[in-house]
Amino acid sequence: MPEDKNKDLSSDEDYLLFRESMRDVKTLVKNERYIFAEKPKPKPVKKNLVIETSPTDLFTQETNTIESNEVLFFTRNGVQHKTLKQLKRGNLIIDEKIDLHGLTQQEAYQLLLEFLVEQTSQCHRCILIVHGKGIGSLNNRPVLKNLVYNLLKNEPSVLAFSSAQPRDGGTGAVYVLLKSI
Repeated sequence: MPEDKNKDLSSDEDYLLFRESMRDVKTLVKNERYIFAEKPKPKPVKKNLVIETSPTDLFTQETNTIESNEVLFFTRNGVQHKTLKQLKRGNLIIDEKIDLHGLTQQEAYQLLLEFLVEQTSQCHRCILIVHGKGIGSLNNRPVLKNLVYNLLKNEPSVLAFSSAQPRDGGTGAVYVLLKSI
């Protein structure tokens, strides 16, 4: 089978041209990789934000019937179904978390109010509140779980909340979706 001489010359010329154009290129070591520096999160300007729930409002709309292993869920109108699904599954990024274990009802109430103000002012979208299951509570009625439920349900900055996945505390914690300001 005769070979085409023009084809060989063309490929040789291409090869030589390529080698000539690459003569100043240095071979990279395989293990070297450029690592991009992480950009710091932007820090929002703090606004004077006041939570509109007062202790009297909280206790007038209170329910004290939630049990230790009961799953919590609440949503306001207008929250997208997809977002609620992500919240329930624990698929939203948790910006911050607070643990209320060991606090009295009044301490937990005050700390939770301050925490909500801080998280809303920092434009955080999803937070995790660990309230515990209250298994040792009288009549299996967990005090902090009921407090958290009542406060969040009556707080205008809260769009929705749902009991957490087992990896994040299960029925002893809630994911909270906050309104962006």
